[in-house]
Amino acid sequence: MTVNQGEDTVQLIKDAADIAEIIGEHVSLKRAGTNLKGLCPFHSEKTPSFTVNPDRKTYHCFGCGEGGDVLSFMMNFHRLSFAEALKELARKYQIALPEKPLNPQELEKAQKREALHVANEKAAELFHHLLLSDPGAQKAREYLAKRGIPEEITREFRLGFAPDSWSFLVNALPKQNIGAEAIKEAGLIVPRENGGFYDRFRNRVMFPIIGLTGRVVAFGGRILDDGQPKYMNSPESPVFDKSRTLFGLYHNREHIRQAKNCLVVEGNFDLLSLAVHGVRNVVAPLGTALTQAHIRSLKGYTDEVILLFDGDQAGLKAAMRSVPLFLSEQVTARIAVLPEAHDPDTFVREFGRDGLNKHLKTAMPLPEFVFDKLVAQYGLSVAGKAKIVAELQELIKAIGDQHLQRTLFVSHFAKKLGLEPQQLLDGVIPAKPTNIQAPRPAAAPGKGEAQLPMKQRQLLEFLLAYPEYLPAFLEAGLEEIIINPFGLAILHLLKRQPDLAGGSEQLLELATGPERSFISKLLISTPSHSEEMREQMAREMLRWLTATSMKAKQERLTQQSSEARQTRNPQLEMELAIQKIQMNKALHS
Repeated sequence: MTVNQGEDTVQLIKDAADIAEIIGEHVSLKRAGTNLKGLCPFHSEKTPSFTVNPDRKTYHCFGCGEGGDVLSFMMNFHRLSFAEALKELARKYQIALPEKPLNPQELEKAQKREALHVANEKAAELFHHLLLSDPGAQKAREYLAKRGIPEEITREFRLGFAPDSWSFLVNALPKQNIGAEAIKEAGLIVPRENGGFYDRFRNRVMFPIIGLTGRVVAFGGRILDDGQPKYMNSPESPVFDKSRTLFGLYHNREHIRQAKNCLVVEGNFDLLSLAVHGVRNVVAPLGTALTQAHIRSLKGYTDEVILLFDGDQAGLKAAMRSVPLFLSEQVTARIAVLPEAHDPDTFVREFGRDGLNKHLKTAMPLPEFVFDKLVAQYGLSVAGKAKIVAELQELIKAIGDQHLQRTLFVSHFAKKLGLEPQQLLDGVIPAKPTNIQAPRPAAAPGKGEAQLPMKQRQLLEFLLAYPEYLPAFLEAGLEEIIINPFGLAILHLLKRQPDLAGGSEQLLELATGPERSFISKLLISTPSHSEEMREQMAREMLRWLTATSMKAKQERLTQQSSEARQTRNPQLEMELAIQKIQMNKALHS
């Protein structure tokens, strides 16, 4: 069974959901008149163009055109299906949903995702209970105490212990009515070559990885002896994508928002140790380098990211790889390199929160740090520049076909080296370099909307805001006036609307492509008018529409009369003359 997606159910959810609250959990919104504005979570921008209208319960980005209602935001941001988004909002706002049968494919997909969530949640409960109370977990408790992790943090982050057993979860989870296939798909157990399964995580301190919806999606584990690998994460699954997930973001998101910056550290224990010392604006990638999706996730909470890395060569390489990502997302990035032999865990334990804050003030802008490191290594002679260019070209190759990343990266470093962008791309180092900065690419306007005549646009904008007037406008001859293809597409959507009194927000469910963008932008920008003002606007438009459509019909009759004369059809010519006389009378009346 799944949630009933009937019109009443969907509207109930939309009415209950606070779109400003839902989007505000991921985007820093500020009041701008009757609307709220922030940086778009769906594309790179420096100046906020992402707008939320709480009254109409819609959003629109004037930069990339993305727009919709609270359900479409949940679907696009969290990569949920319509049914999953509906169910998540119902859970959040405590609304009981009627259910209906799923088709076989929908049922299989929904059951699979839910089974994985349940398997992970039950495993987290078992691991956590063992760590807190089982005698066999004493070495794990001692290890955490040695690392300075108190029980308060252990409980908040739901840390656990995976016993040194090949069959703990293999035996325990089926007793919770969880099938072996779901446990395997979640990455908790591994098939044996000769049949059966064994536990993936053994003799490890366990870190549940929480998705932004608050459910356990995966695990990280730290070995308690000299075994390998020292750290291990769950494999990816339908509910876990490591390139989009950050450890600690769910727990620390409000702290990040309040601090207006976010520290990125490399390890789970780094994050926990900082939390112990009151530093909560922290996240950690899960055994992978920072990705564009990671940075885009953070954009909803902060404008600045500070990388807190070791100063070794691996840390430098990681910093270099992230430069084009930060440039393309237009997120300010700085880097604070820790003293030799220190990581964030050891540093904060030795120098405390005040010492860390003092050190963070020395953080350098990330592109300048990378450039200075390369200059220090190779110098700025012609030969040195050639080596720097060779290093940068490797990064340019890694950017691939991400055009915006590539352009920004090349432009920034070409200017630093006194080269033209093409010279950096080609690896050509002239004797007398120039200092030319590449222009930024301009965004192309939407063709359909741009070609819509002003008067047609005004009529459609009014009807999109107040669709209940559509029958009167059609009777007055609207279809004689709307002849632009884009305008006809909007008019077709208006006519398809199932309930004209239900408001234009429901059109977002019917529209796609540029029409959807046009509608969402309109819902954000059009002010709400009083009933008296609406009636006055409607009367004025109807008067203009009636007169203009009659003139259009007159011109058509005149053209048809001319054609009738040329074809020597006196009967048709007489009929058209009578229609023209009747229309003239109506027009003058």
